[in-house]
Amino acid sequence: MPTASPVPLLWTGGWDSTYRALVVLLDLRATVQPWYLFDGKRASAQMESQAMDRVRAWLAEHHPATQDALLPTRVVRLEEVGPDPRIEHAFSQVLRLRGIGDQYAFLARFVKQFGVQGVELSLEKTAHGAHGVIQDYVGPARDVHGHDTYRVKDECLDTPIGTIFGGFSLPLFNTEKLDTVAHIEHRGWNDVMAMTWFCHTPAQDGQPCGFCNPCQYAIQDGFAWRIPEKRRALSKLYGRTLQPLRGKTRQLLRRLRA
Repeated sequence: MPTASPVPLLWTGGWDSTYRALVVLLDLRATVQPWYLFDGKRASAQMESQAMDRVRAWLAEHHPATQDALLPTRVVRLEEVGPDPRIEHAFSQVLRLRGIGDQYAFLARFVKQFGVQGVELSLEKTAHGAHGVIQDYVGPARDVHGHDTYRVKDECLDTPIGTIFGGFSLPLFNTEKLDTVAHIEHRGWNDVMAMTWFCHTPAQDGQPCGFCNPCQYAIQDGFAWRIPEKRRALSKLYGRTLQPLRGKTRQLLRRLRA
């Protein structure tokens, strides 16, 4: 039977996780328990926190009933997440096949160590990133709240992919970025979604840099308008030339270390 407990959600103040928070709060009418992993070494940490504050303020003004439904964010500092040899070994095995973001290793350790099995990870259907690596291991499911989602298949839980991603609920796994745009426009959420943040290395003027991976993904996904116009042309040039070379070099070094 579905449970009335809060939906645990990894929230960063970014587009995907904020969109999912709005869906759960305003479409599914459920309570959300946000979790945020704070990395003090990442230049964007303050921007992410500010983005989440802006979203909360917008919800309080436009949907006051959500003030009780959106619980206080539970913040875990990255250094609080300890090592796990099994997860680290599985991650090194995945890297031998194809590169994925380092964040999935520490997120998997977080899920295991903090006992938040089934926490929602807003991983969308994209041509880049982890989706293509794990798609054959994932299938449709129902979460404990009765909501449609995607999970690693039972028969794949003992694989390296299962070790890394088996603890997550993946509700956006078959959703493309443009699908979210259509839903956002239909629901009138454009203003609040413009408050989200994505760049990992903001420039000194507080604007997206245009060159980090999230900025490059934004351009690839049709969100170039989110990059300041004065950086847009250089960002696209970088994405076609230096960024692919840098990515391949980084993946090679990670696999050699693994």
